[in-house]
Amino acid sequence: MNASIKRAVILLAGLVLAFVVPPANSDGTSLSPGKPRQIVILVYESEKGLRFKVQSGSYRDEEYKKYDANYFLAELKMHEGDCQLIEVVDDRAPLSAITEVSEMAINAGFKDIRPFIYWHKTGRMAQVQFGPPIKFTMNSEKIEQRIEKDK
Repeated sequence: MNASIKRAVILLAGLVLAFVVPPANSDGTSLSPGKPRQIVILVYESEKGLRFKVQSGSYRDEEYKKYDANYFLAELKMHEGDCQLIEVVDDRAPLSAITEVSEMAINAGFKDIRPFIYWHKTGRMAQVQFGPPIKFTMNSEKIEQRIEKDK
């Protein structure tokens, strides 16, 4: 009788967990207060120039040109509020795409912008982190002057 009670309790607990607890990442779950909502934008080069594809919100899975992307970023900012913008730039796109999307996001009012580069051959990504500017020159005389100055 003791074993049958244990089985009944385990069965009852399994049923409660299956029907009461919402599944992970379902619409019934909410984001934890410490995590901001993320908006992902894919940037890639096509025959007609740079194209932008949003992976969240009402603009999901649509391809946009730059001037359309400016509009939907501003509208997403109005509807979503403060959220994290993740820009994933394909490695075949020009390097200037990173700064173009960042400028558009700043103009729309986003503050947390995270640019990534996606290498299509390996399927890997790396975050681009901007630091303070450094002095650079190809003029050998100026390089020698800087070395002497530092001594």
